[in-house]
Amino acid sequence: MAVNRRQFMTTAAAVGGAVLLAPPGTAQALTGAAVPGGSGIPDYQPTKASLDTHPVPRWYKDAKFGIFVHWGIYSVIAGATPRSASEWYLWYQSTKDTAEWKYHRDTYGEDVTYDDLIPQFKAEKYDPDAWVKLFEQAGAEYFALTSKHHDGFALYPSKVTDRHSVAYGPKRDLVGELMTAARRRGTVRPGLYYSLGEYFNPAIGRPMRNFYTDEEIPMTGYKPVEDYIGDYELKQLYEIIDRYDPELLWADGQWFRPTGNPPWRSEEPMAHYYNQAKNRERPKGVVINDRFDTHFDFATYEQRTNPTMDPQKWECCMTMGYSWGYNKHEPDEDYKTSEFLIQLLADVVSKNGNLLLNIGPKADGTIPEIMQERLKDIGAWLKVNGPAIYGSTPWVRAEEEGSALGIRYTVSPGKFNIIVLGAPSGTLSVPGDIPISATSRVRLLGTSGSLRWTRRDGKINITVPSSLPSRIANVFTVDWAR
Repeated sequence: MAVNRRQFMTTAAAVGGAVLLAPPGTAQALTGAAVPGGSGIPDYQPTKASLDTHPVPRWYKDAKFGIFVHWGIYSVIAGATPRSASEWYLWYQSTKDTAEWKYHRDTYGEDVTYDDLIPQFKAEKYDPDAWVKLFEQAGAEYFALTSKHHDGFALYPSKVTDRHSVAYGPKRDLVGELMTAARRRGTVRPGLYYSLGEYFNPAIGRPMRNFYTDEEIPMTGYKPVEDYIGDYELKQLYEIIDRYDPELLWADGQWFRPTGNPPWRSEEPMAHYYNQAKNRERPKGVVINDRFDTHFDFATYEQRTNPTMDPQKWECCMTMGYSWGYNKHEPDEDYKTSEFLIQLLADVVSKNGNLLLNIGPKADGTIPEIMQERLKDIGAWLKVNGPAIYGSTPWVRAEEEGSALGIRYTVSPGKFNIIVLGAPSGTLSVPGDIPISATSRVRLLGTSGSLRWTRRDGKINITVPSSLPSRIANVFTVDWAR
């Protein structure tokens, strides 16, 4: 039974990590469910105390699933070994006898630098509209594109440096084109990643070198600045905020600090970001992750999940394979299966998290087929089971430990969702404390009609149909408000 995910974006609100099991709208009335914006809201000040009053926007709580995109010069080299992180190639290459150091010497030669490969980053097949359509097919509600990774090469035209994709390589505003495509279609919210620090930058105290001769060499497009943070990093943050108006800002690289370990002063662009979002004719909610070294809207769990339900909104960011950037050496068998990723999504959502799943496009702008397949598989599952994911909130517990098949719970207005990780048969038994009454109806998403159920010996026993919509995960929905 196909459904439109947009129909299931709801306004149920979480209370202390759980959900008030009452008619739709009750929890919202109790919590206010505020979104930034509107007259009467004071401007945010560049202090952590002021920024900490910023509420997580409803759209982000409801979205549940987003796409991370790592793309840059490193996509040309595309890794050194099957288990190498291609986006960290430059940093690892700087250390003698690492796999990257040896690979570069043997593949390109000692006289060819990382920057010498920029002309090969052409993005000649980049189709931002096709990317957005793929994100839609995946059922994603937002994305975050690397506007600049740790190598310092920006995918947009920055005024503080010429080290960017309009001056070199593709000669295109890669960020702007994707943001425009997303807004034109209006289906997936656009966000941007930005690395605060960089591997090498004279202003940070680490000039670029030839890693075989140790000779200091110029960085392509670099414009000298005195203050890395004030004259460069903060100005770039203001650029991407004001030029592209992202719904989400995802910081990283905060550990690559300039000499002297000065503070990042992130409160300044944060306050500006929040204020420009609310001080407009049609205010909007925006959201920030936890790597600005100060205030944050949600916690980041990289390559891992939160083992417990958390009242603080969090996000699991994860790769499909090993690398974040495209790695041509990774075999298909090293990629996570669609089954794993779909079940991961259900687990994350049941614990009040979002899943930000990464893809690494090739240097020509095409997305590897295996990544497209995984995204489309997730989208096909969400087309049927989205009502248990989008706009849902956690229950008083996320799972049933020790069950033969994994069981996860979510709550939607008027509905209690039992997500079974796998394909149950015969009878599905769950504890009798789930919110179900004598008049409740139990349905299996993707099928028509109601299922027979009974209460016995402290258990709710649901008769499972002989034919199931999915072998990966199935949703049994209890209509408890009738």
